[in-house]
Amino acid sequence: MTQVFNAYAVGAAKGIEEHVAFLEPTPKRIRAMFAGETIVDSRNAVIMYETRHQPVYYFPLSDVRMDLLEETAHGTH
Repeated sequence: MTQVFNAYAVGAAKGIEEHVAFLEPTPKRIRAMFAGETIVDSRNAVIMYETRHQPVYYFPLSDVRMDLLEETAHGTH
């Protein structure tokens, strides 16, 4: 099931009249590796499509090797 929302309508994107984002499950198995280690292996990923952005995969934390990642001060707004 696809979930669609309009960020302007909920006040999340003031001044952007046509900002739309939606999540869609993917039937694919998504794996990512770095330096020979599997960082994520998921059959439960979703793709977020958003106006003026490239599609992005989101994963359940249980499918991500958090022990191999380092926290940073970077974030999204």
